Amino acid sequence: MENNLYENNTLFNMPFTDNQLFEAIENNSEVKDCFDKITDACKDLKRKTGCPDEDVDRFLEFTIGKWD
Repeated sequence: MENNLYENNTLFNMPFTDNQLFEAIENNSEVKDCFDKITDACKDLKRKTGCPDEDVDRFLEFTIGKWD
């Protein structure tokens, strides 16, 4: 069995504040559409698997490094 210790380190450093990101989500239809899709996917994963929020967060962080 693998022993997983997890420290919450972001995989990238974005120069945007939370307010700037929320403004982009609200004011840009492409950004909002992607945000909505990601949010829906996370909710669907949590609902179908019953995994805790921390596991969904970890999955997203893992996925960030794999998307390209």
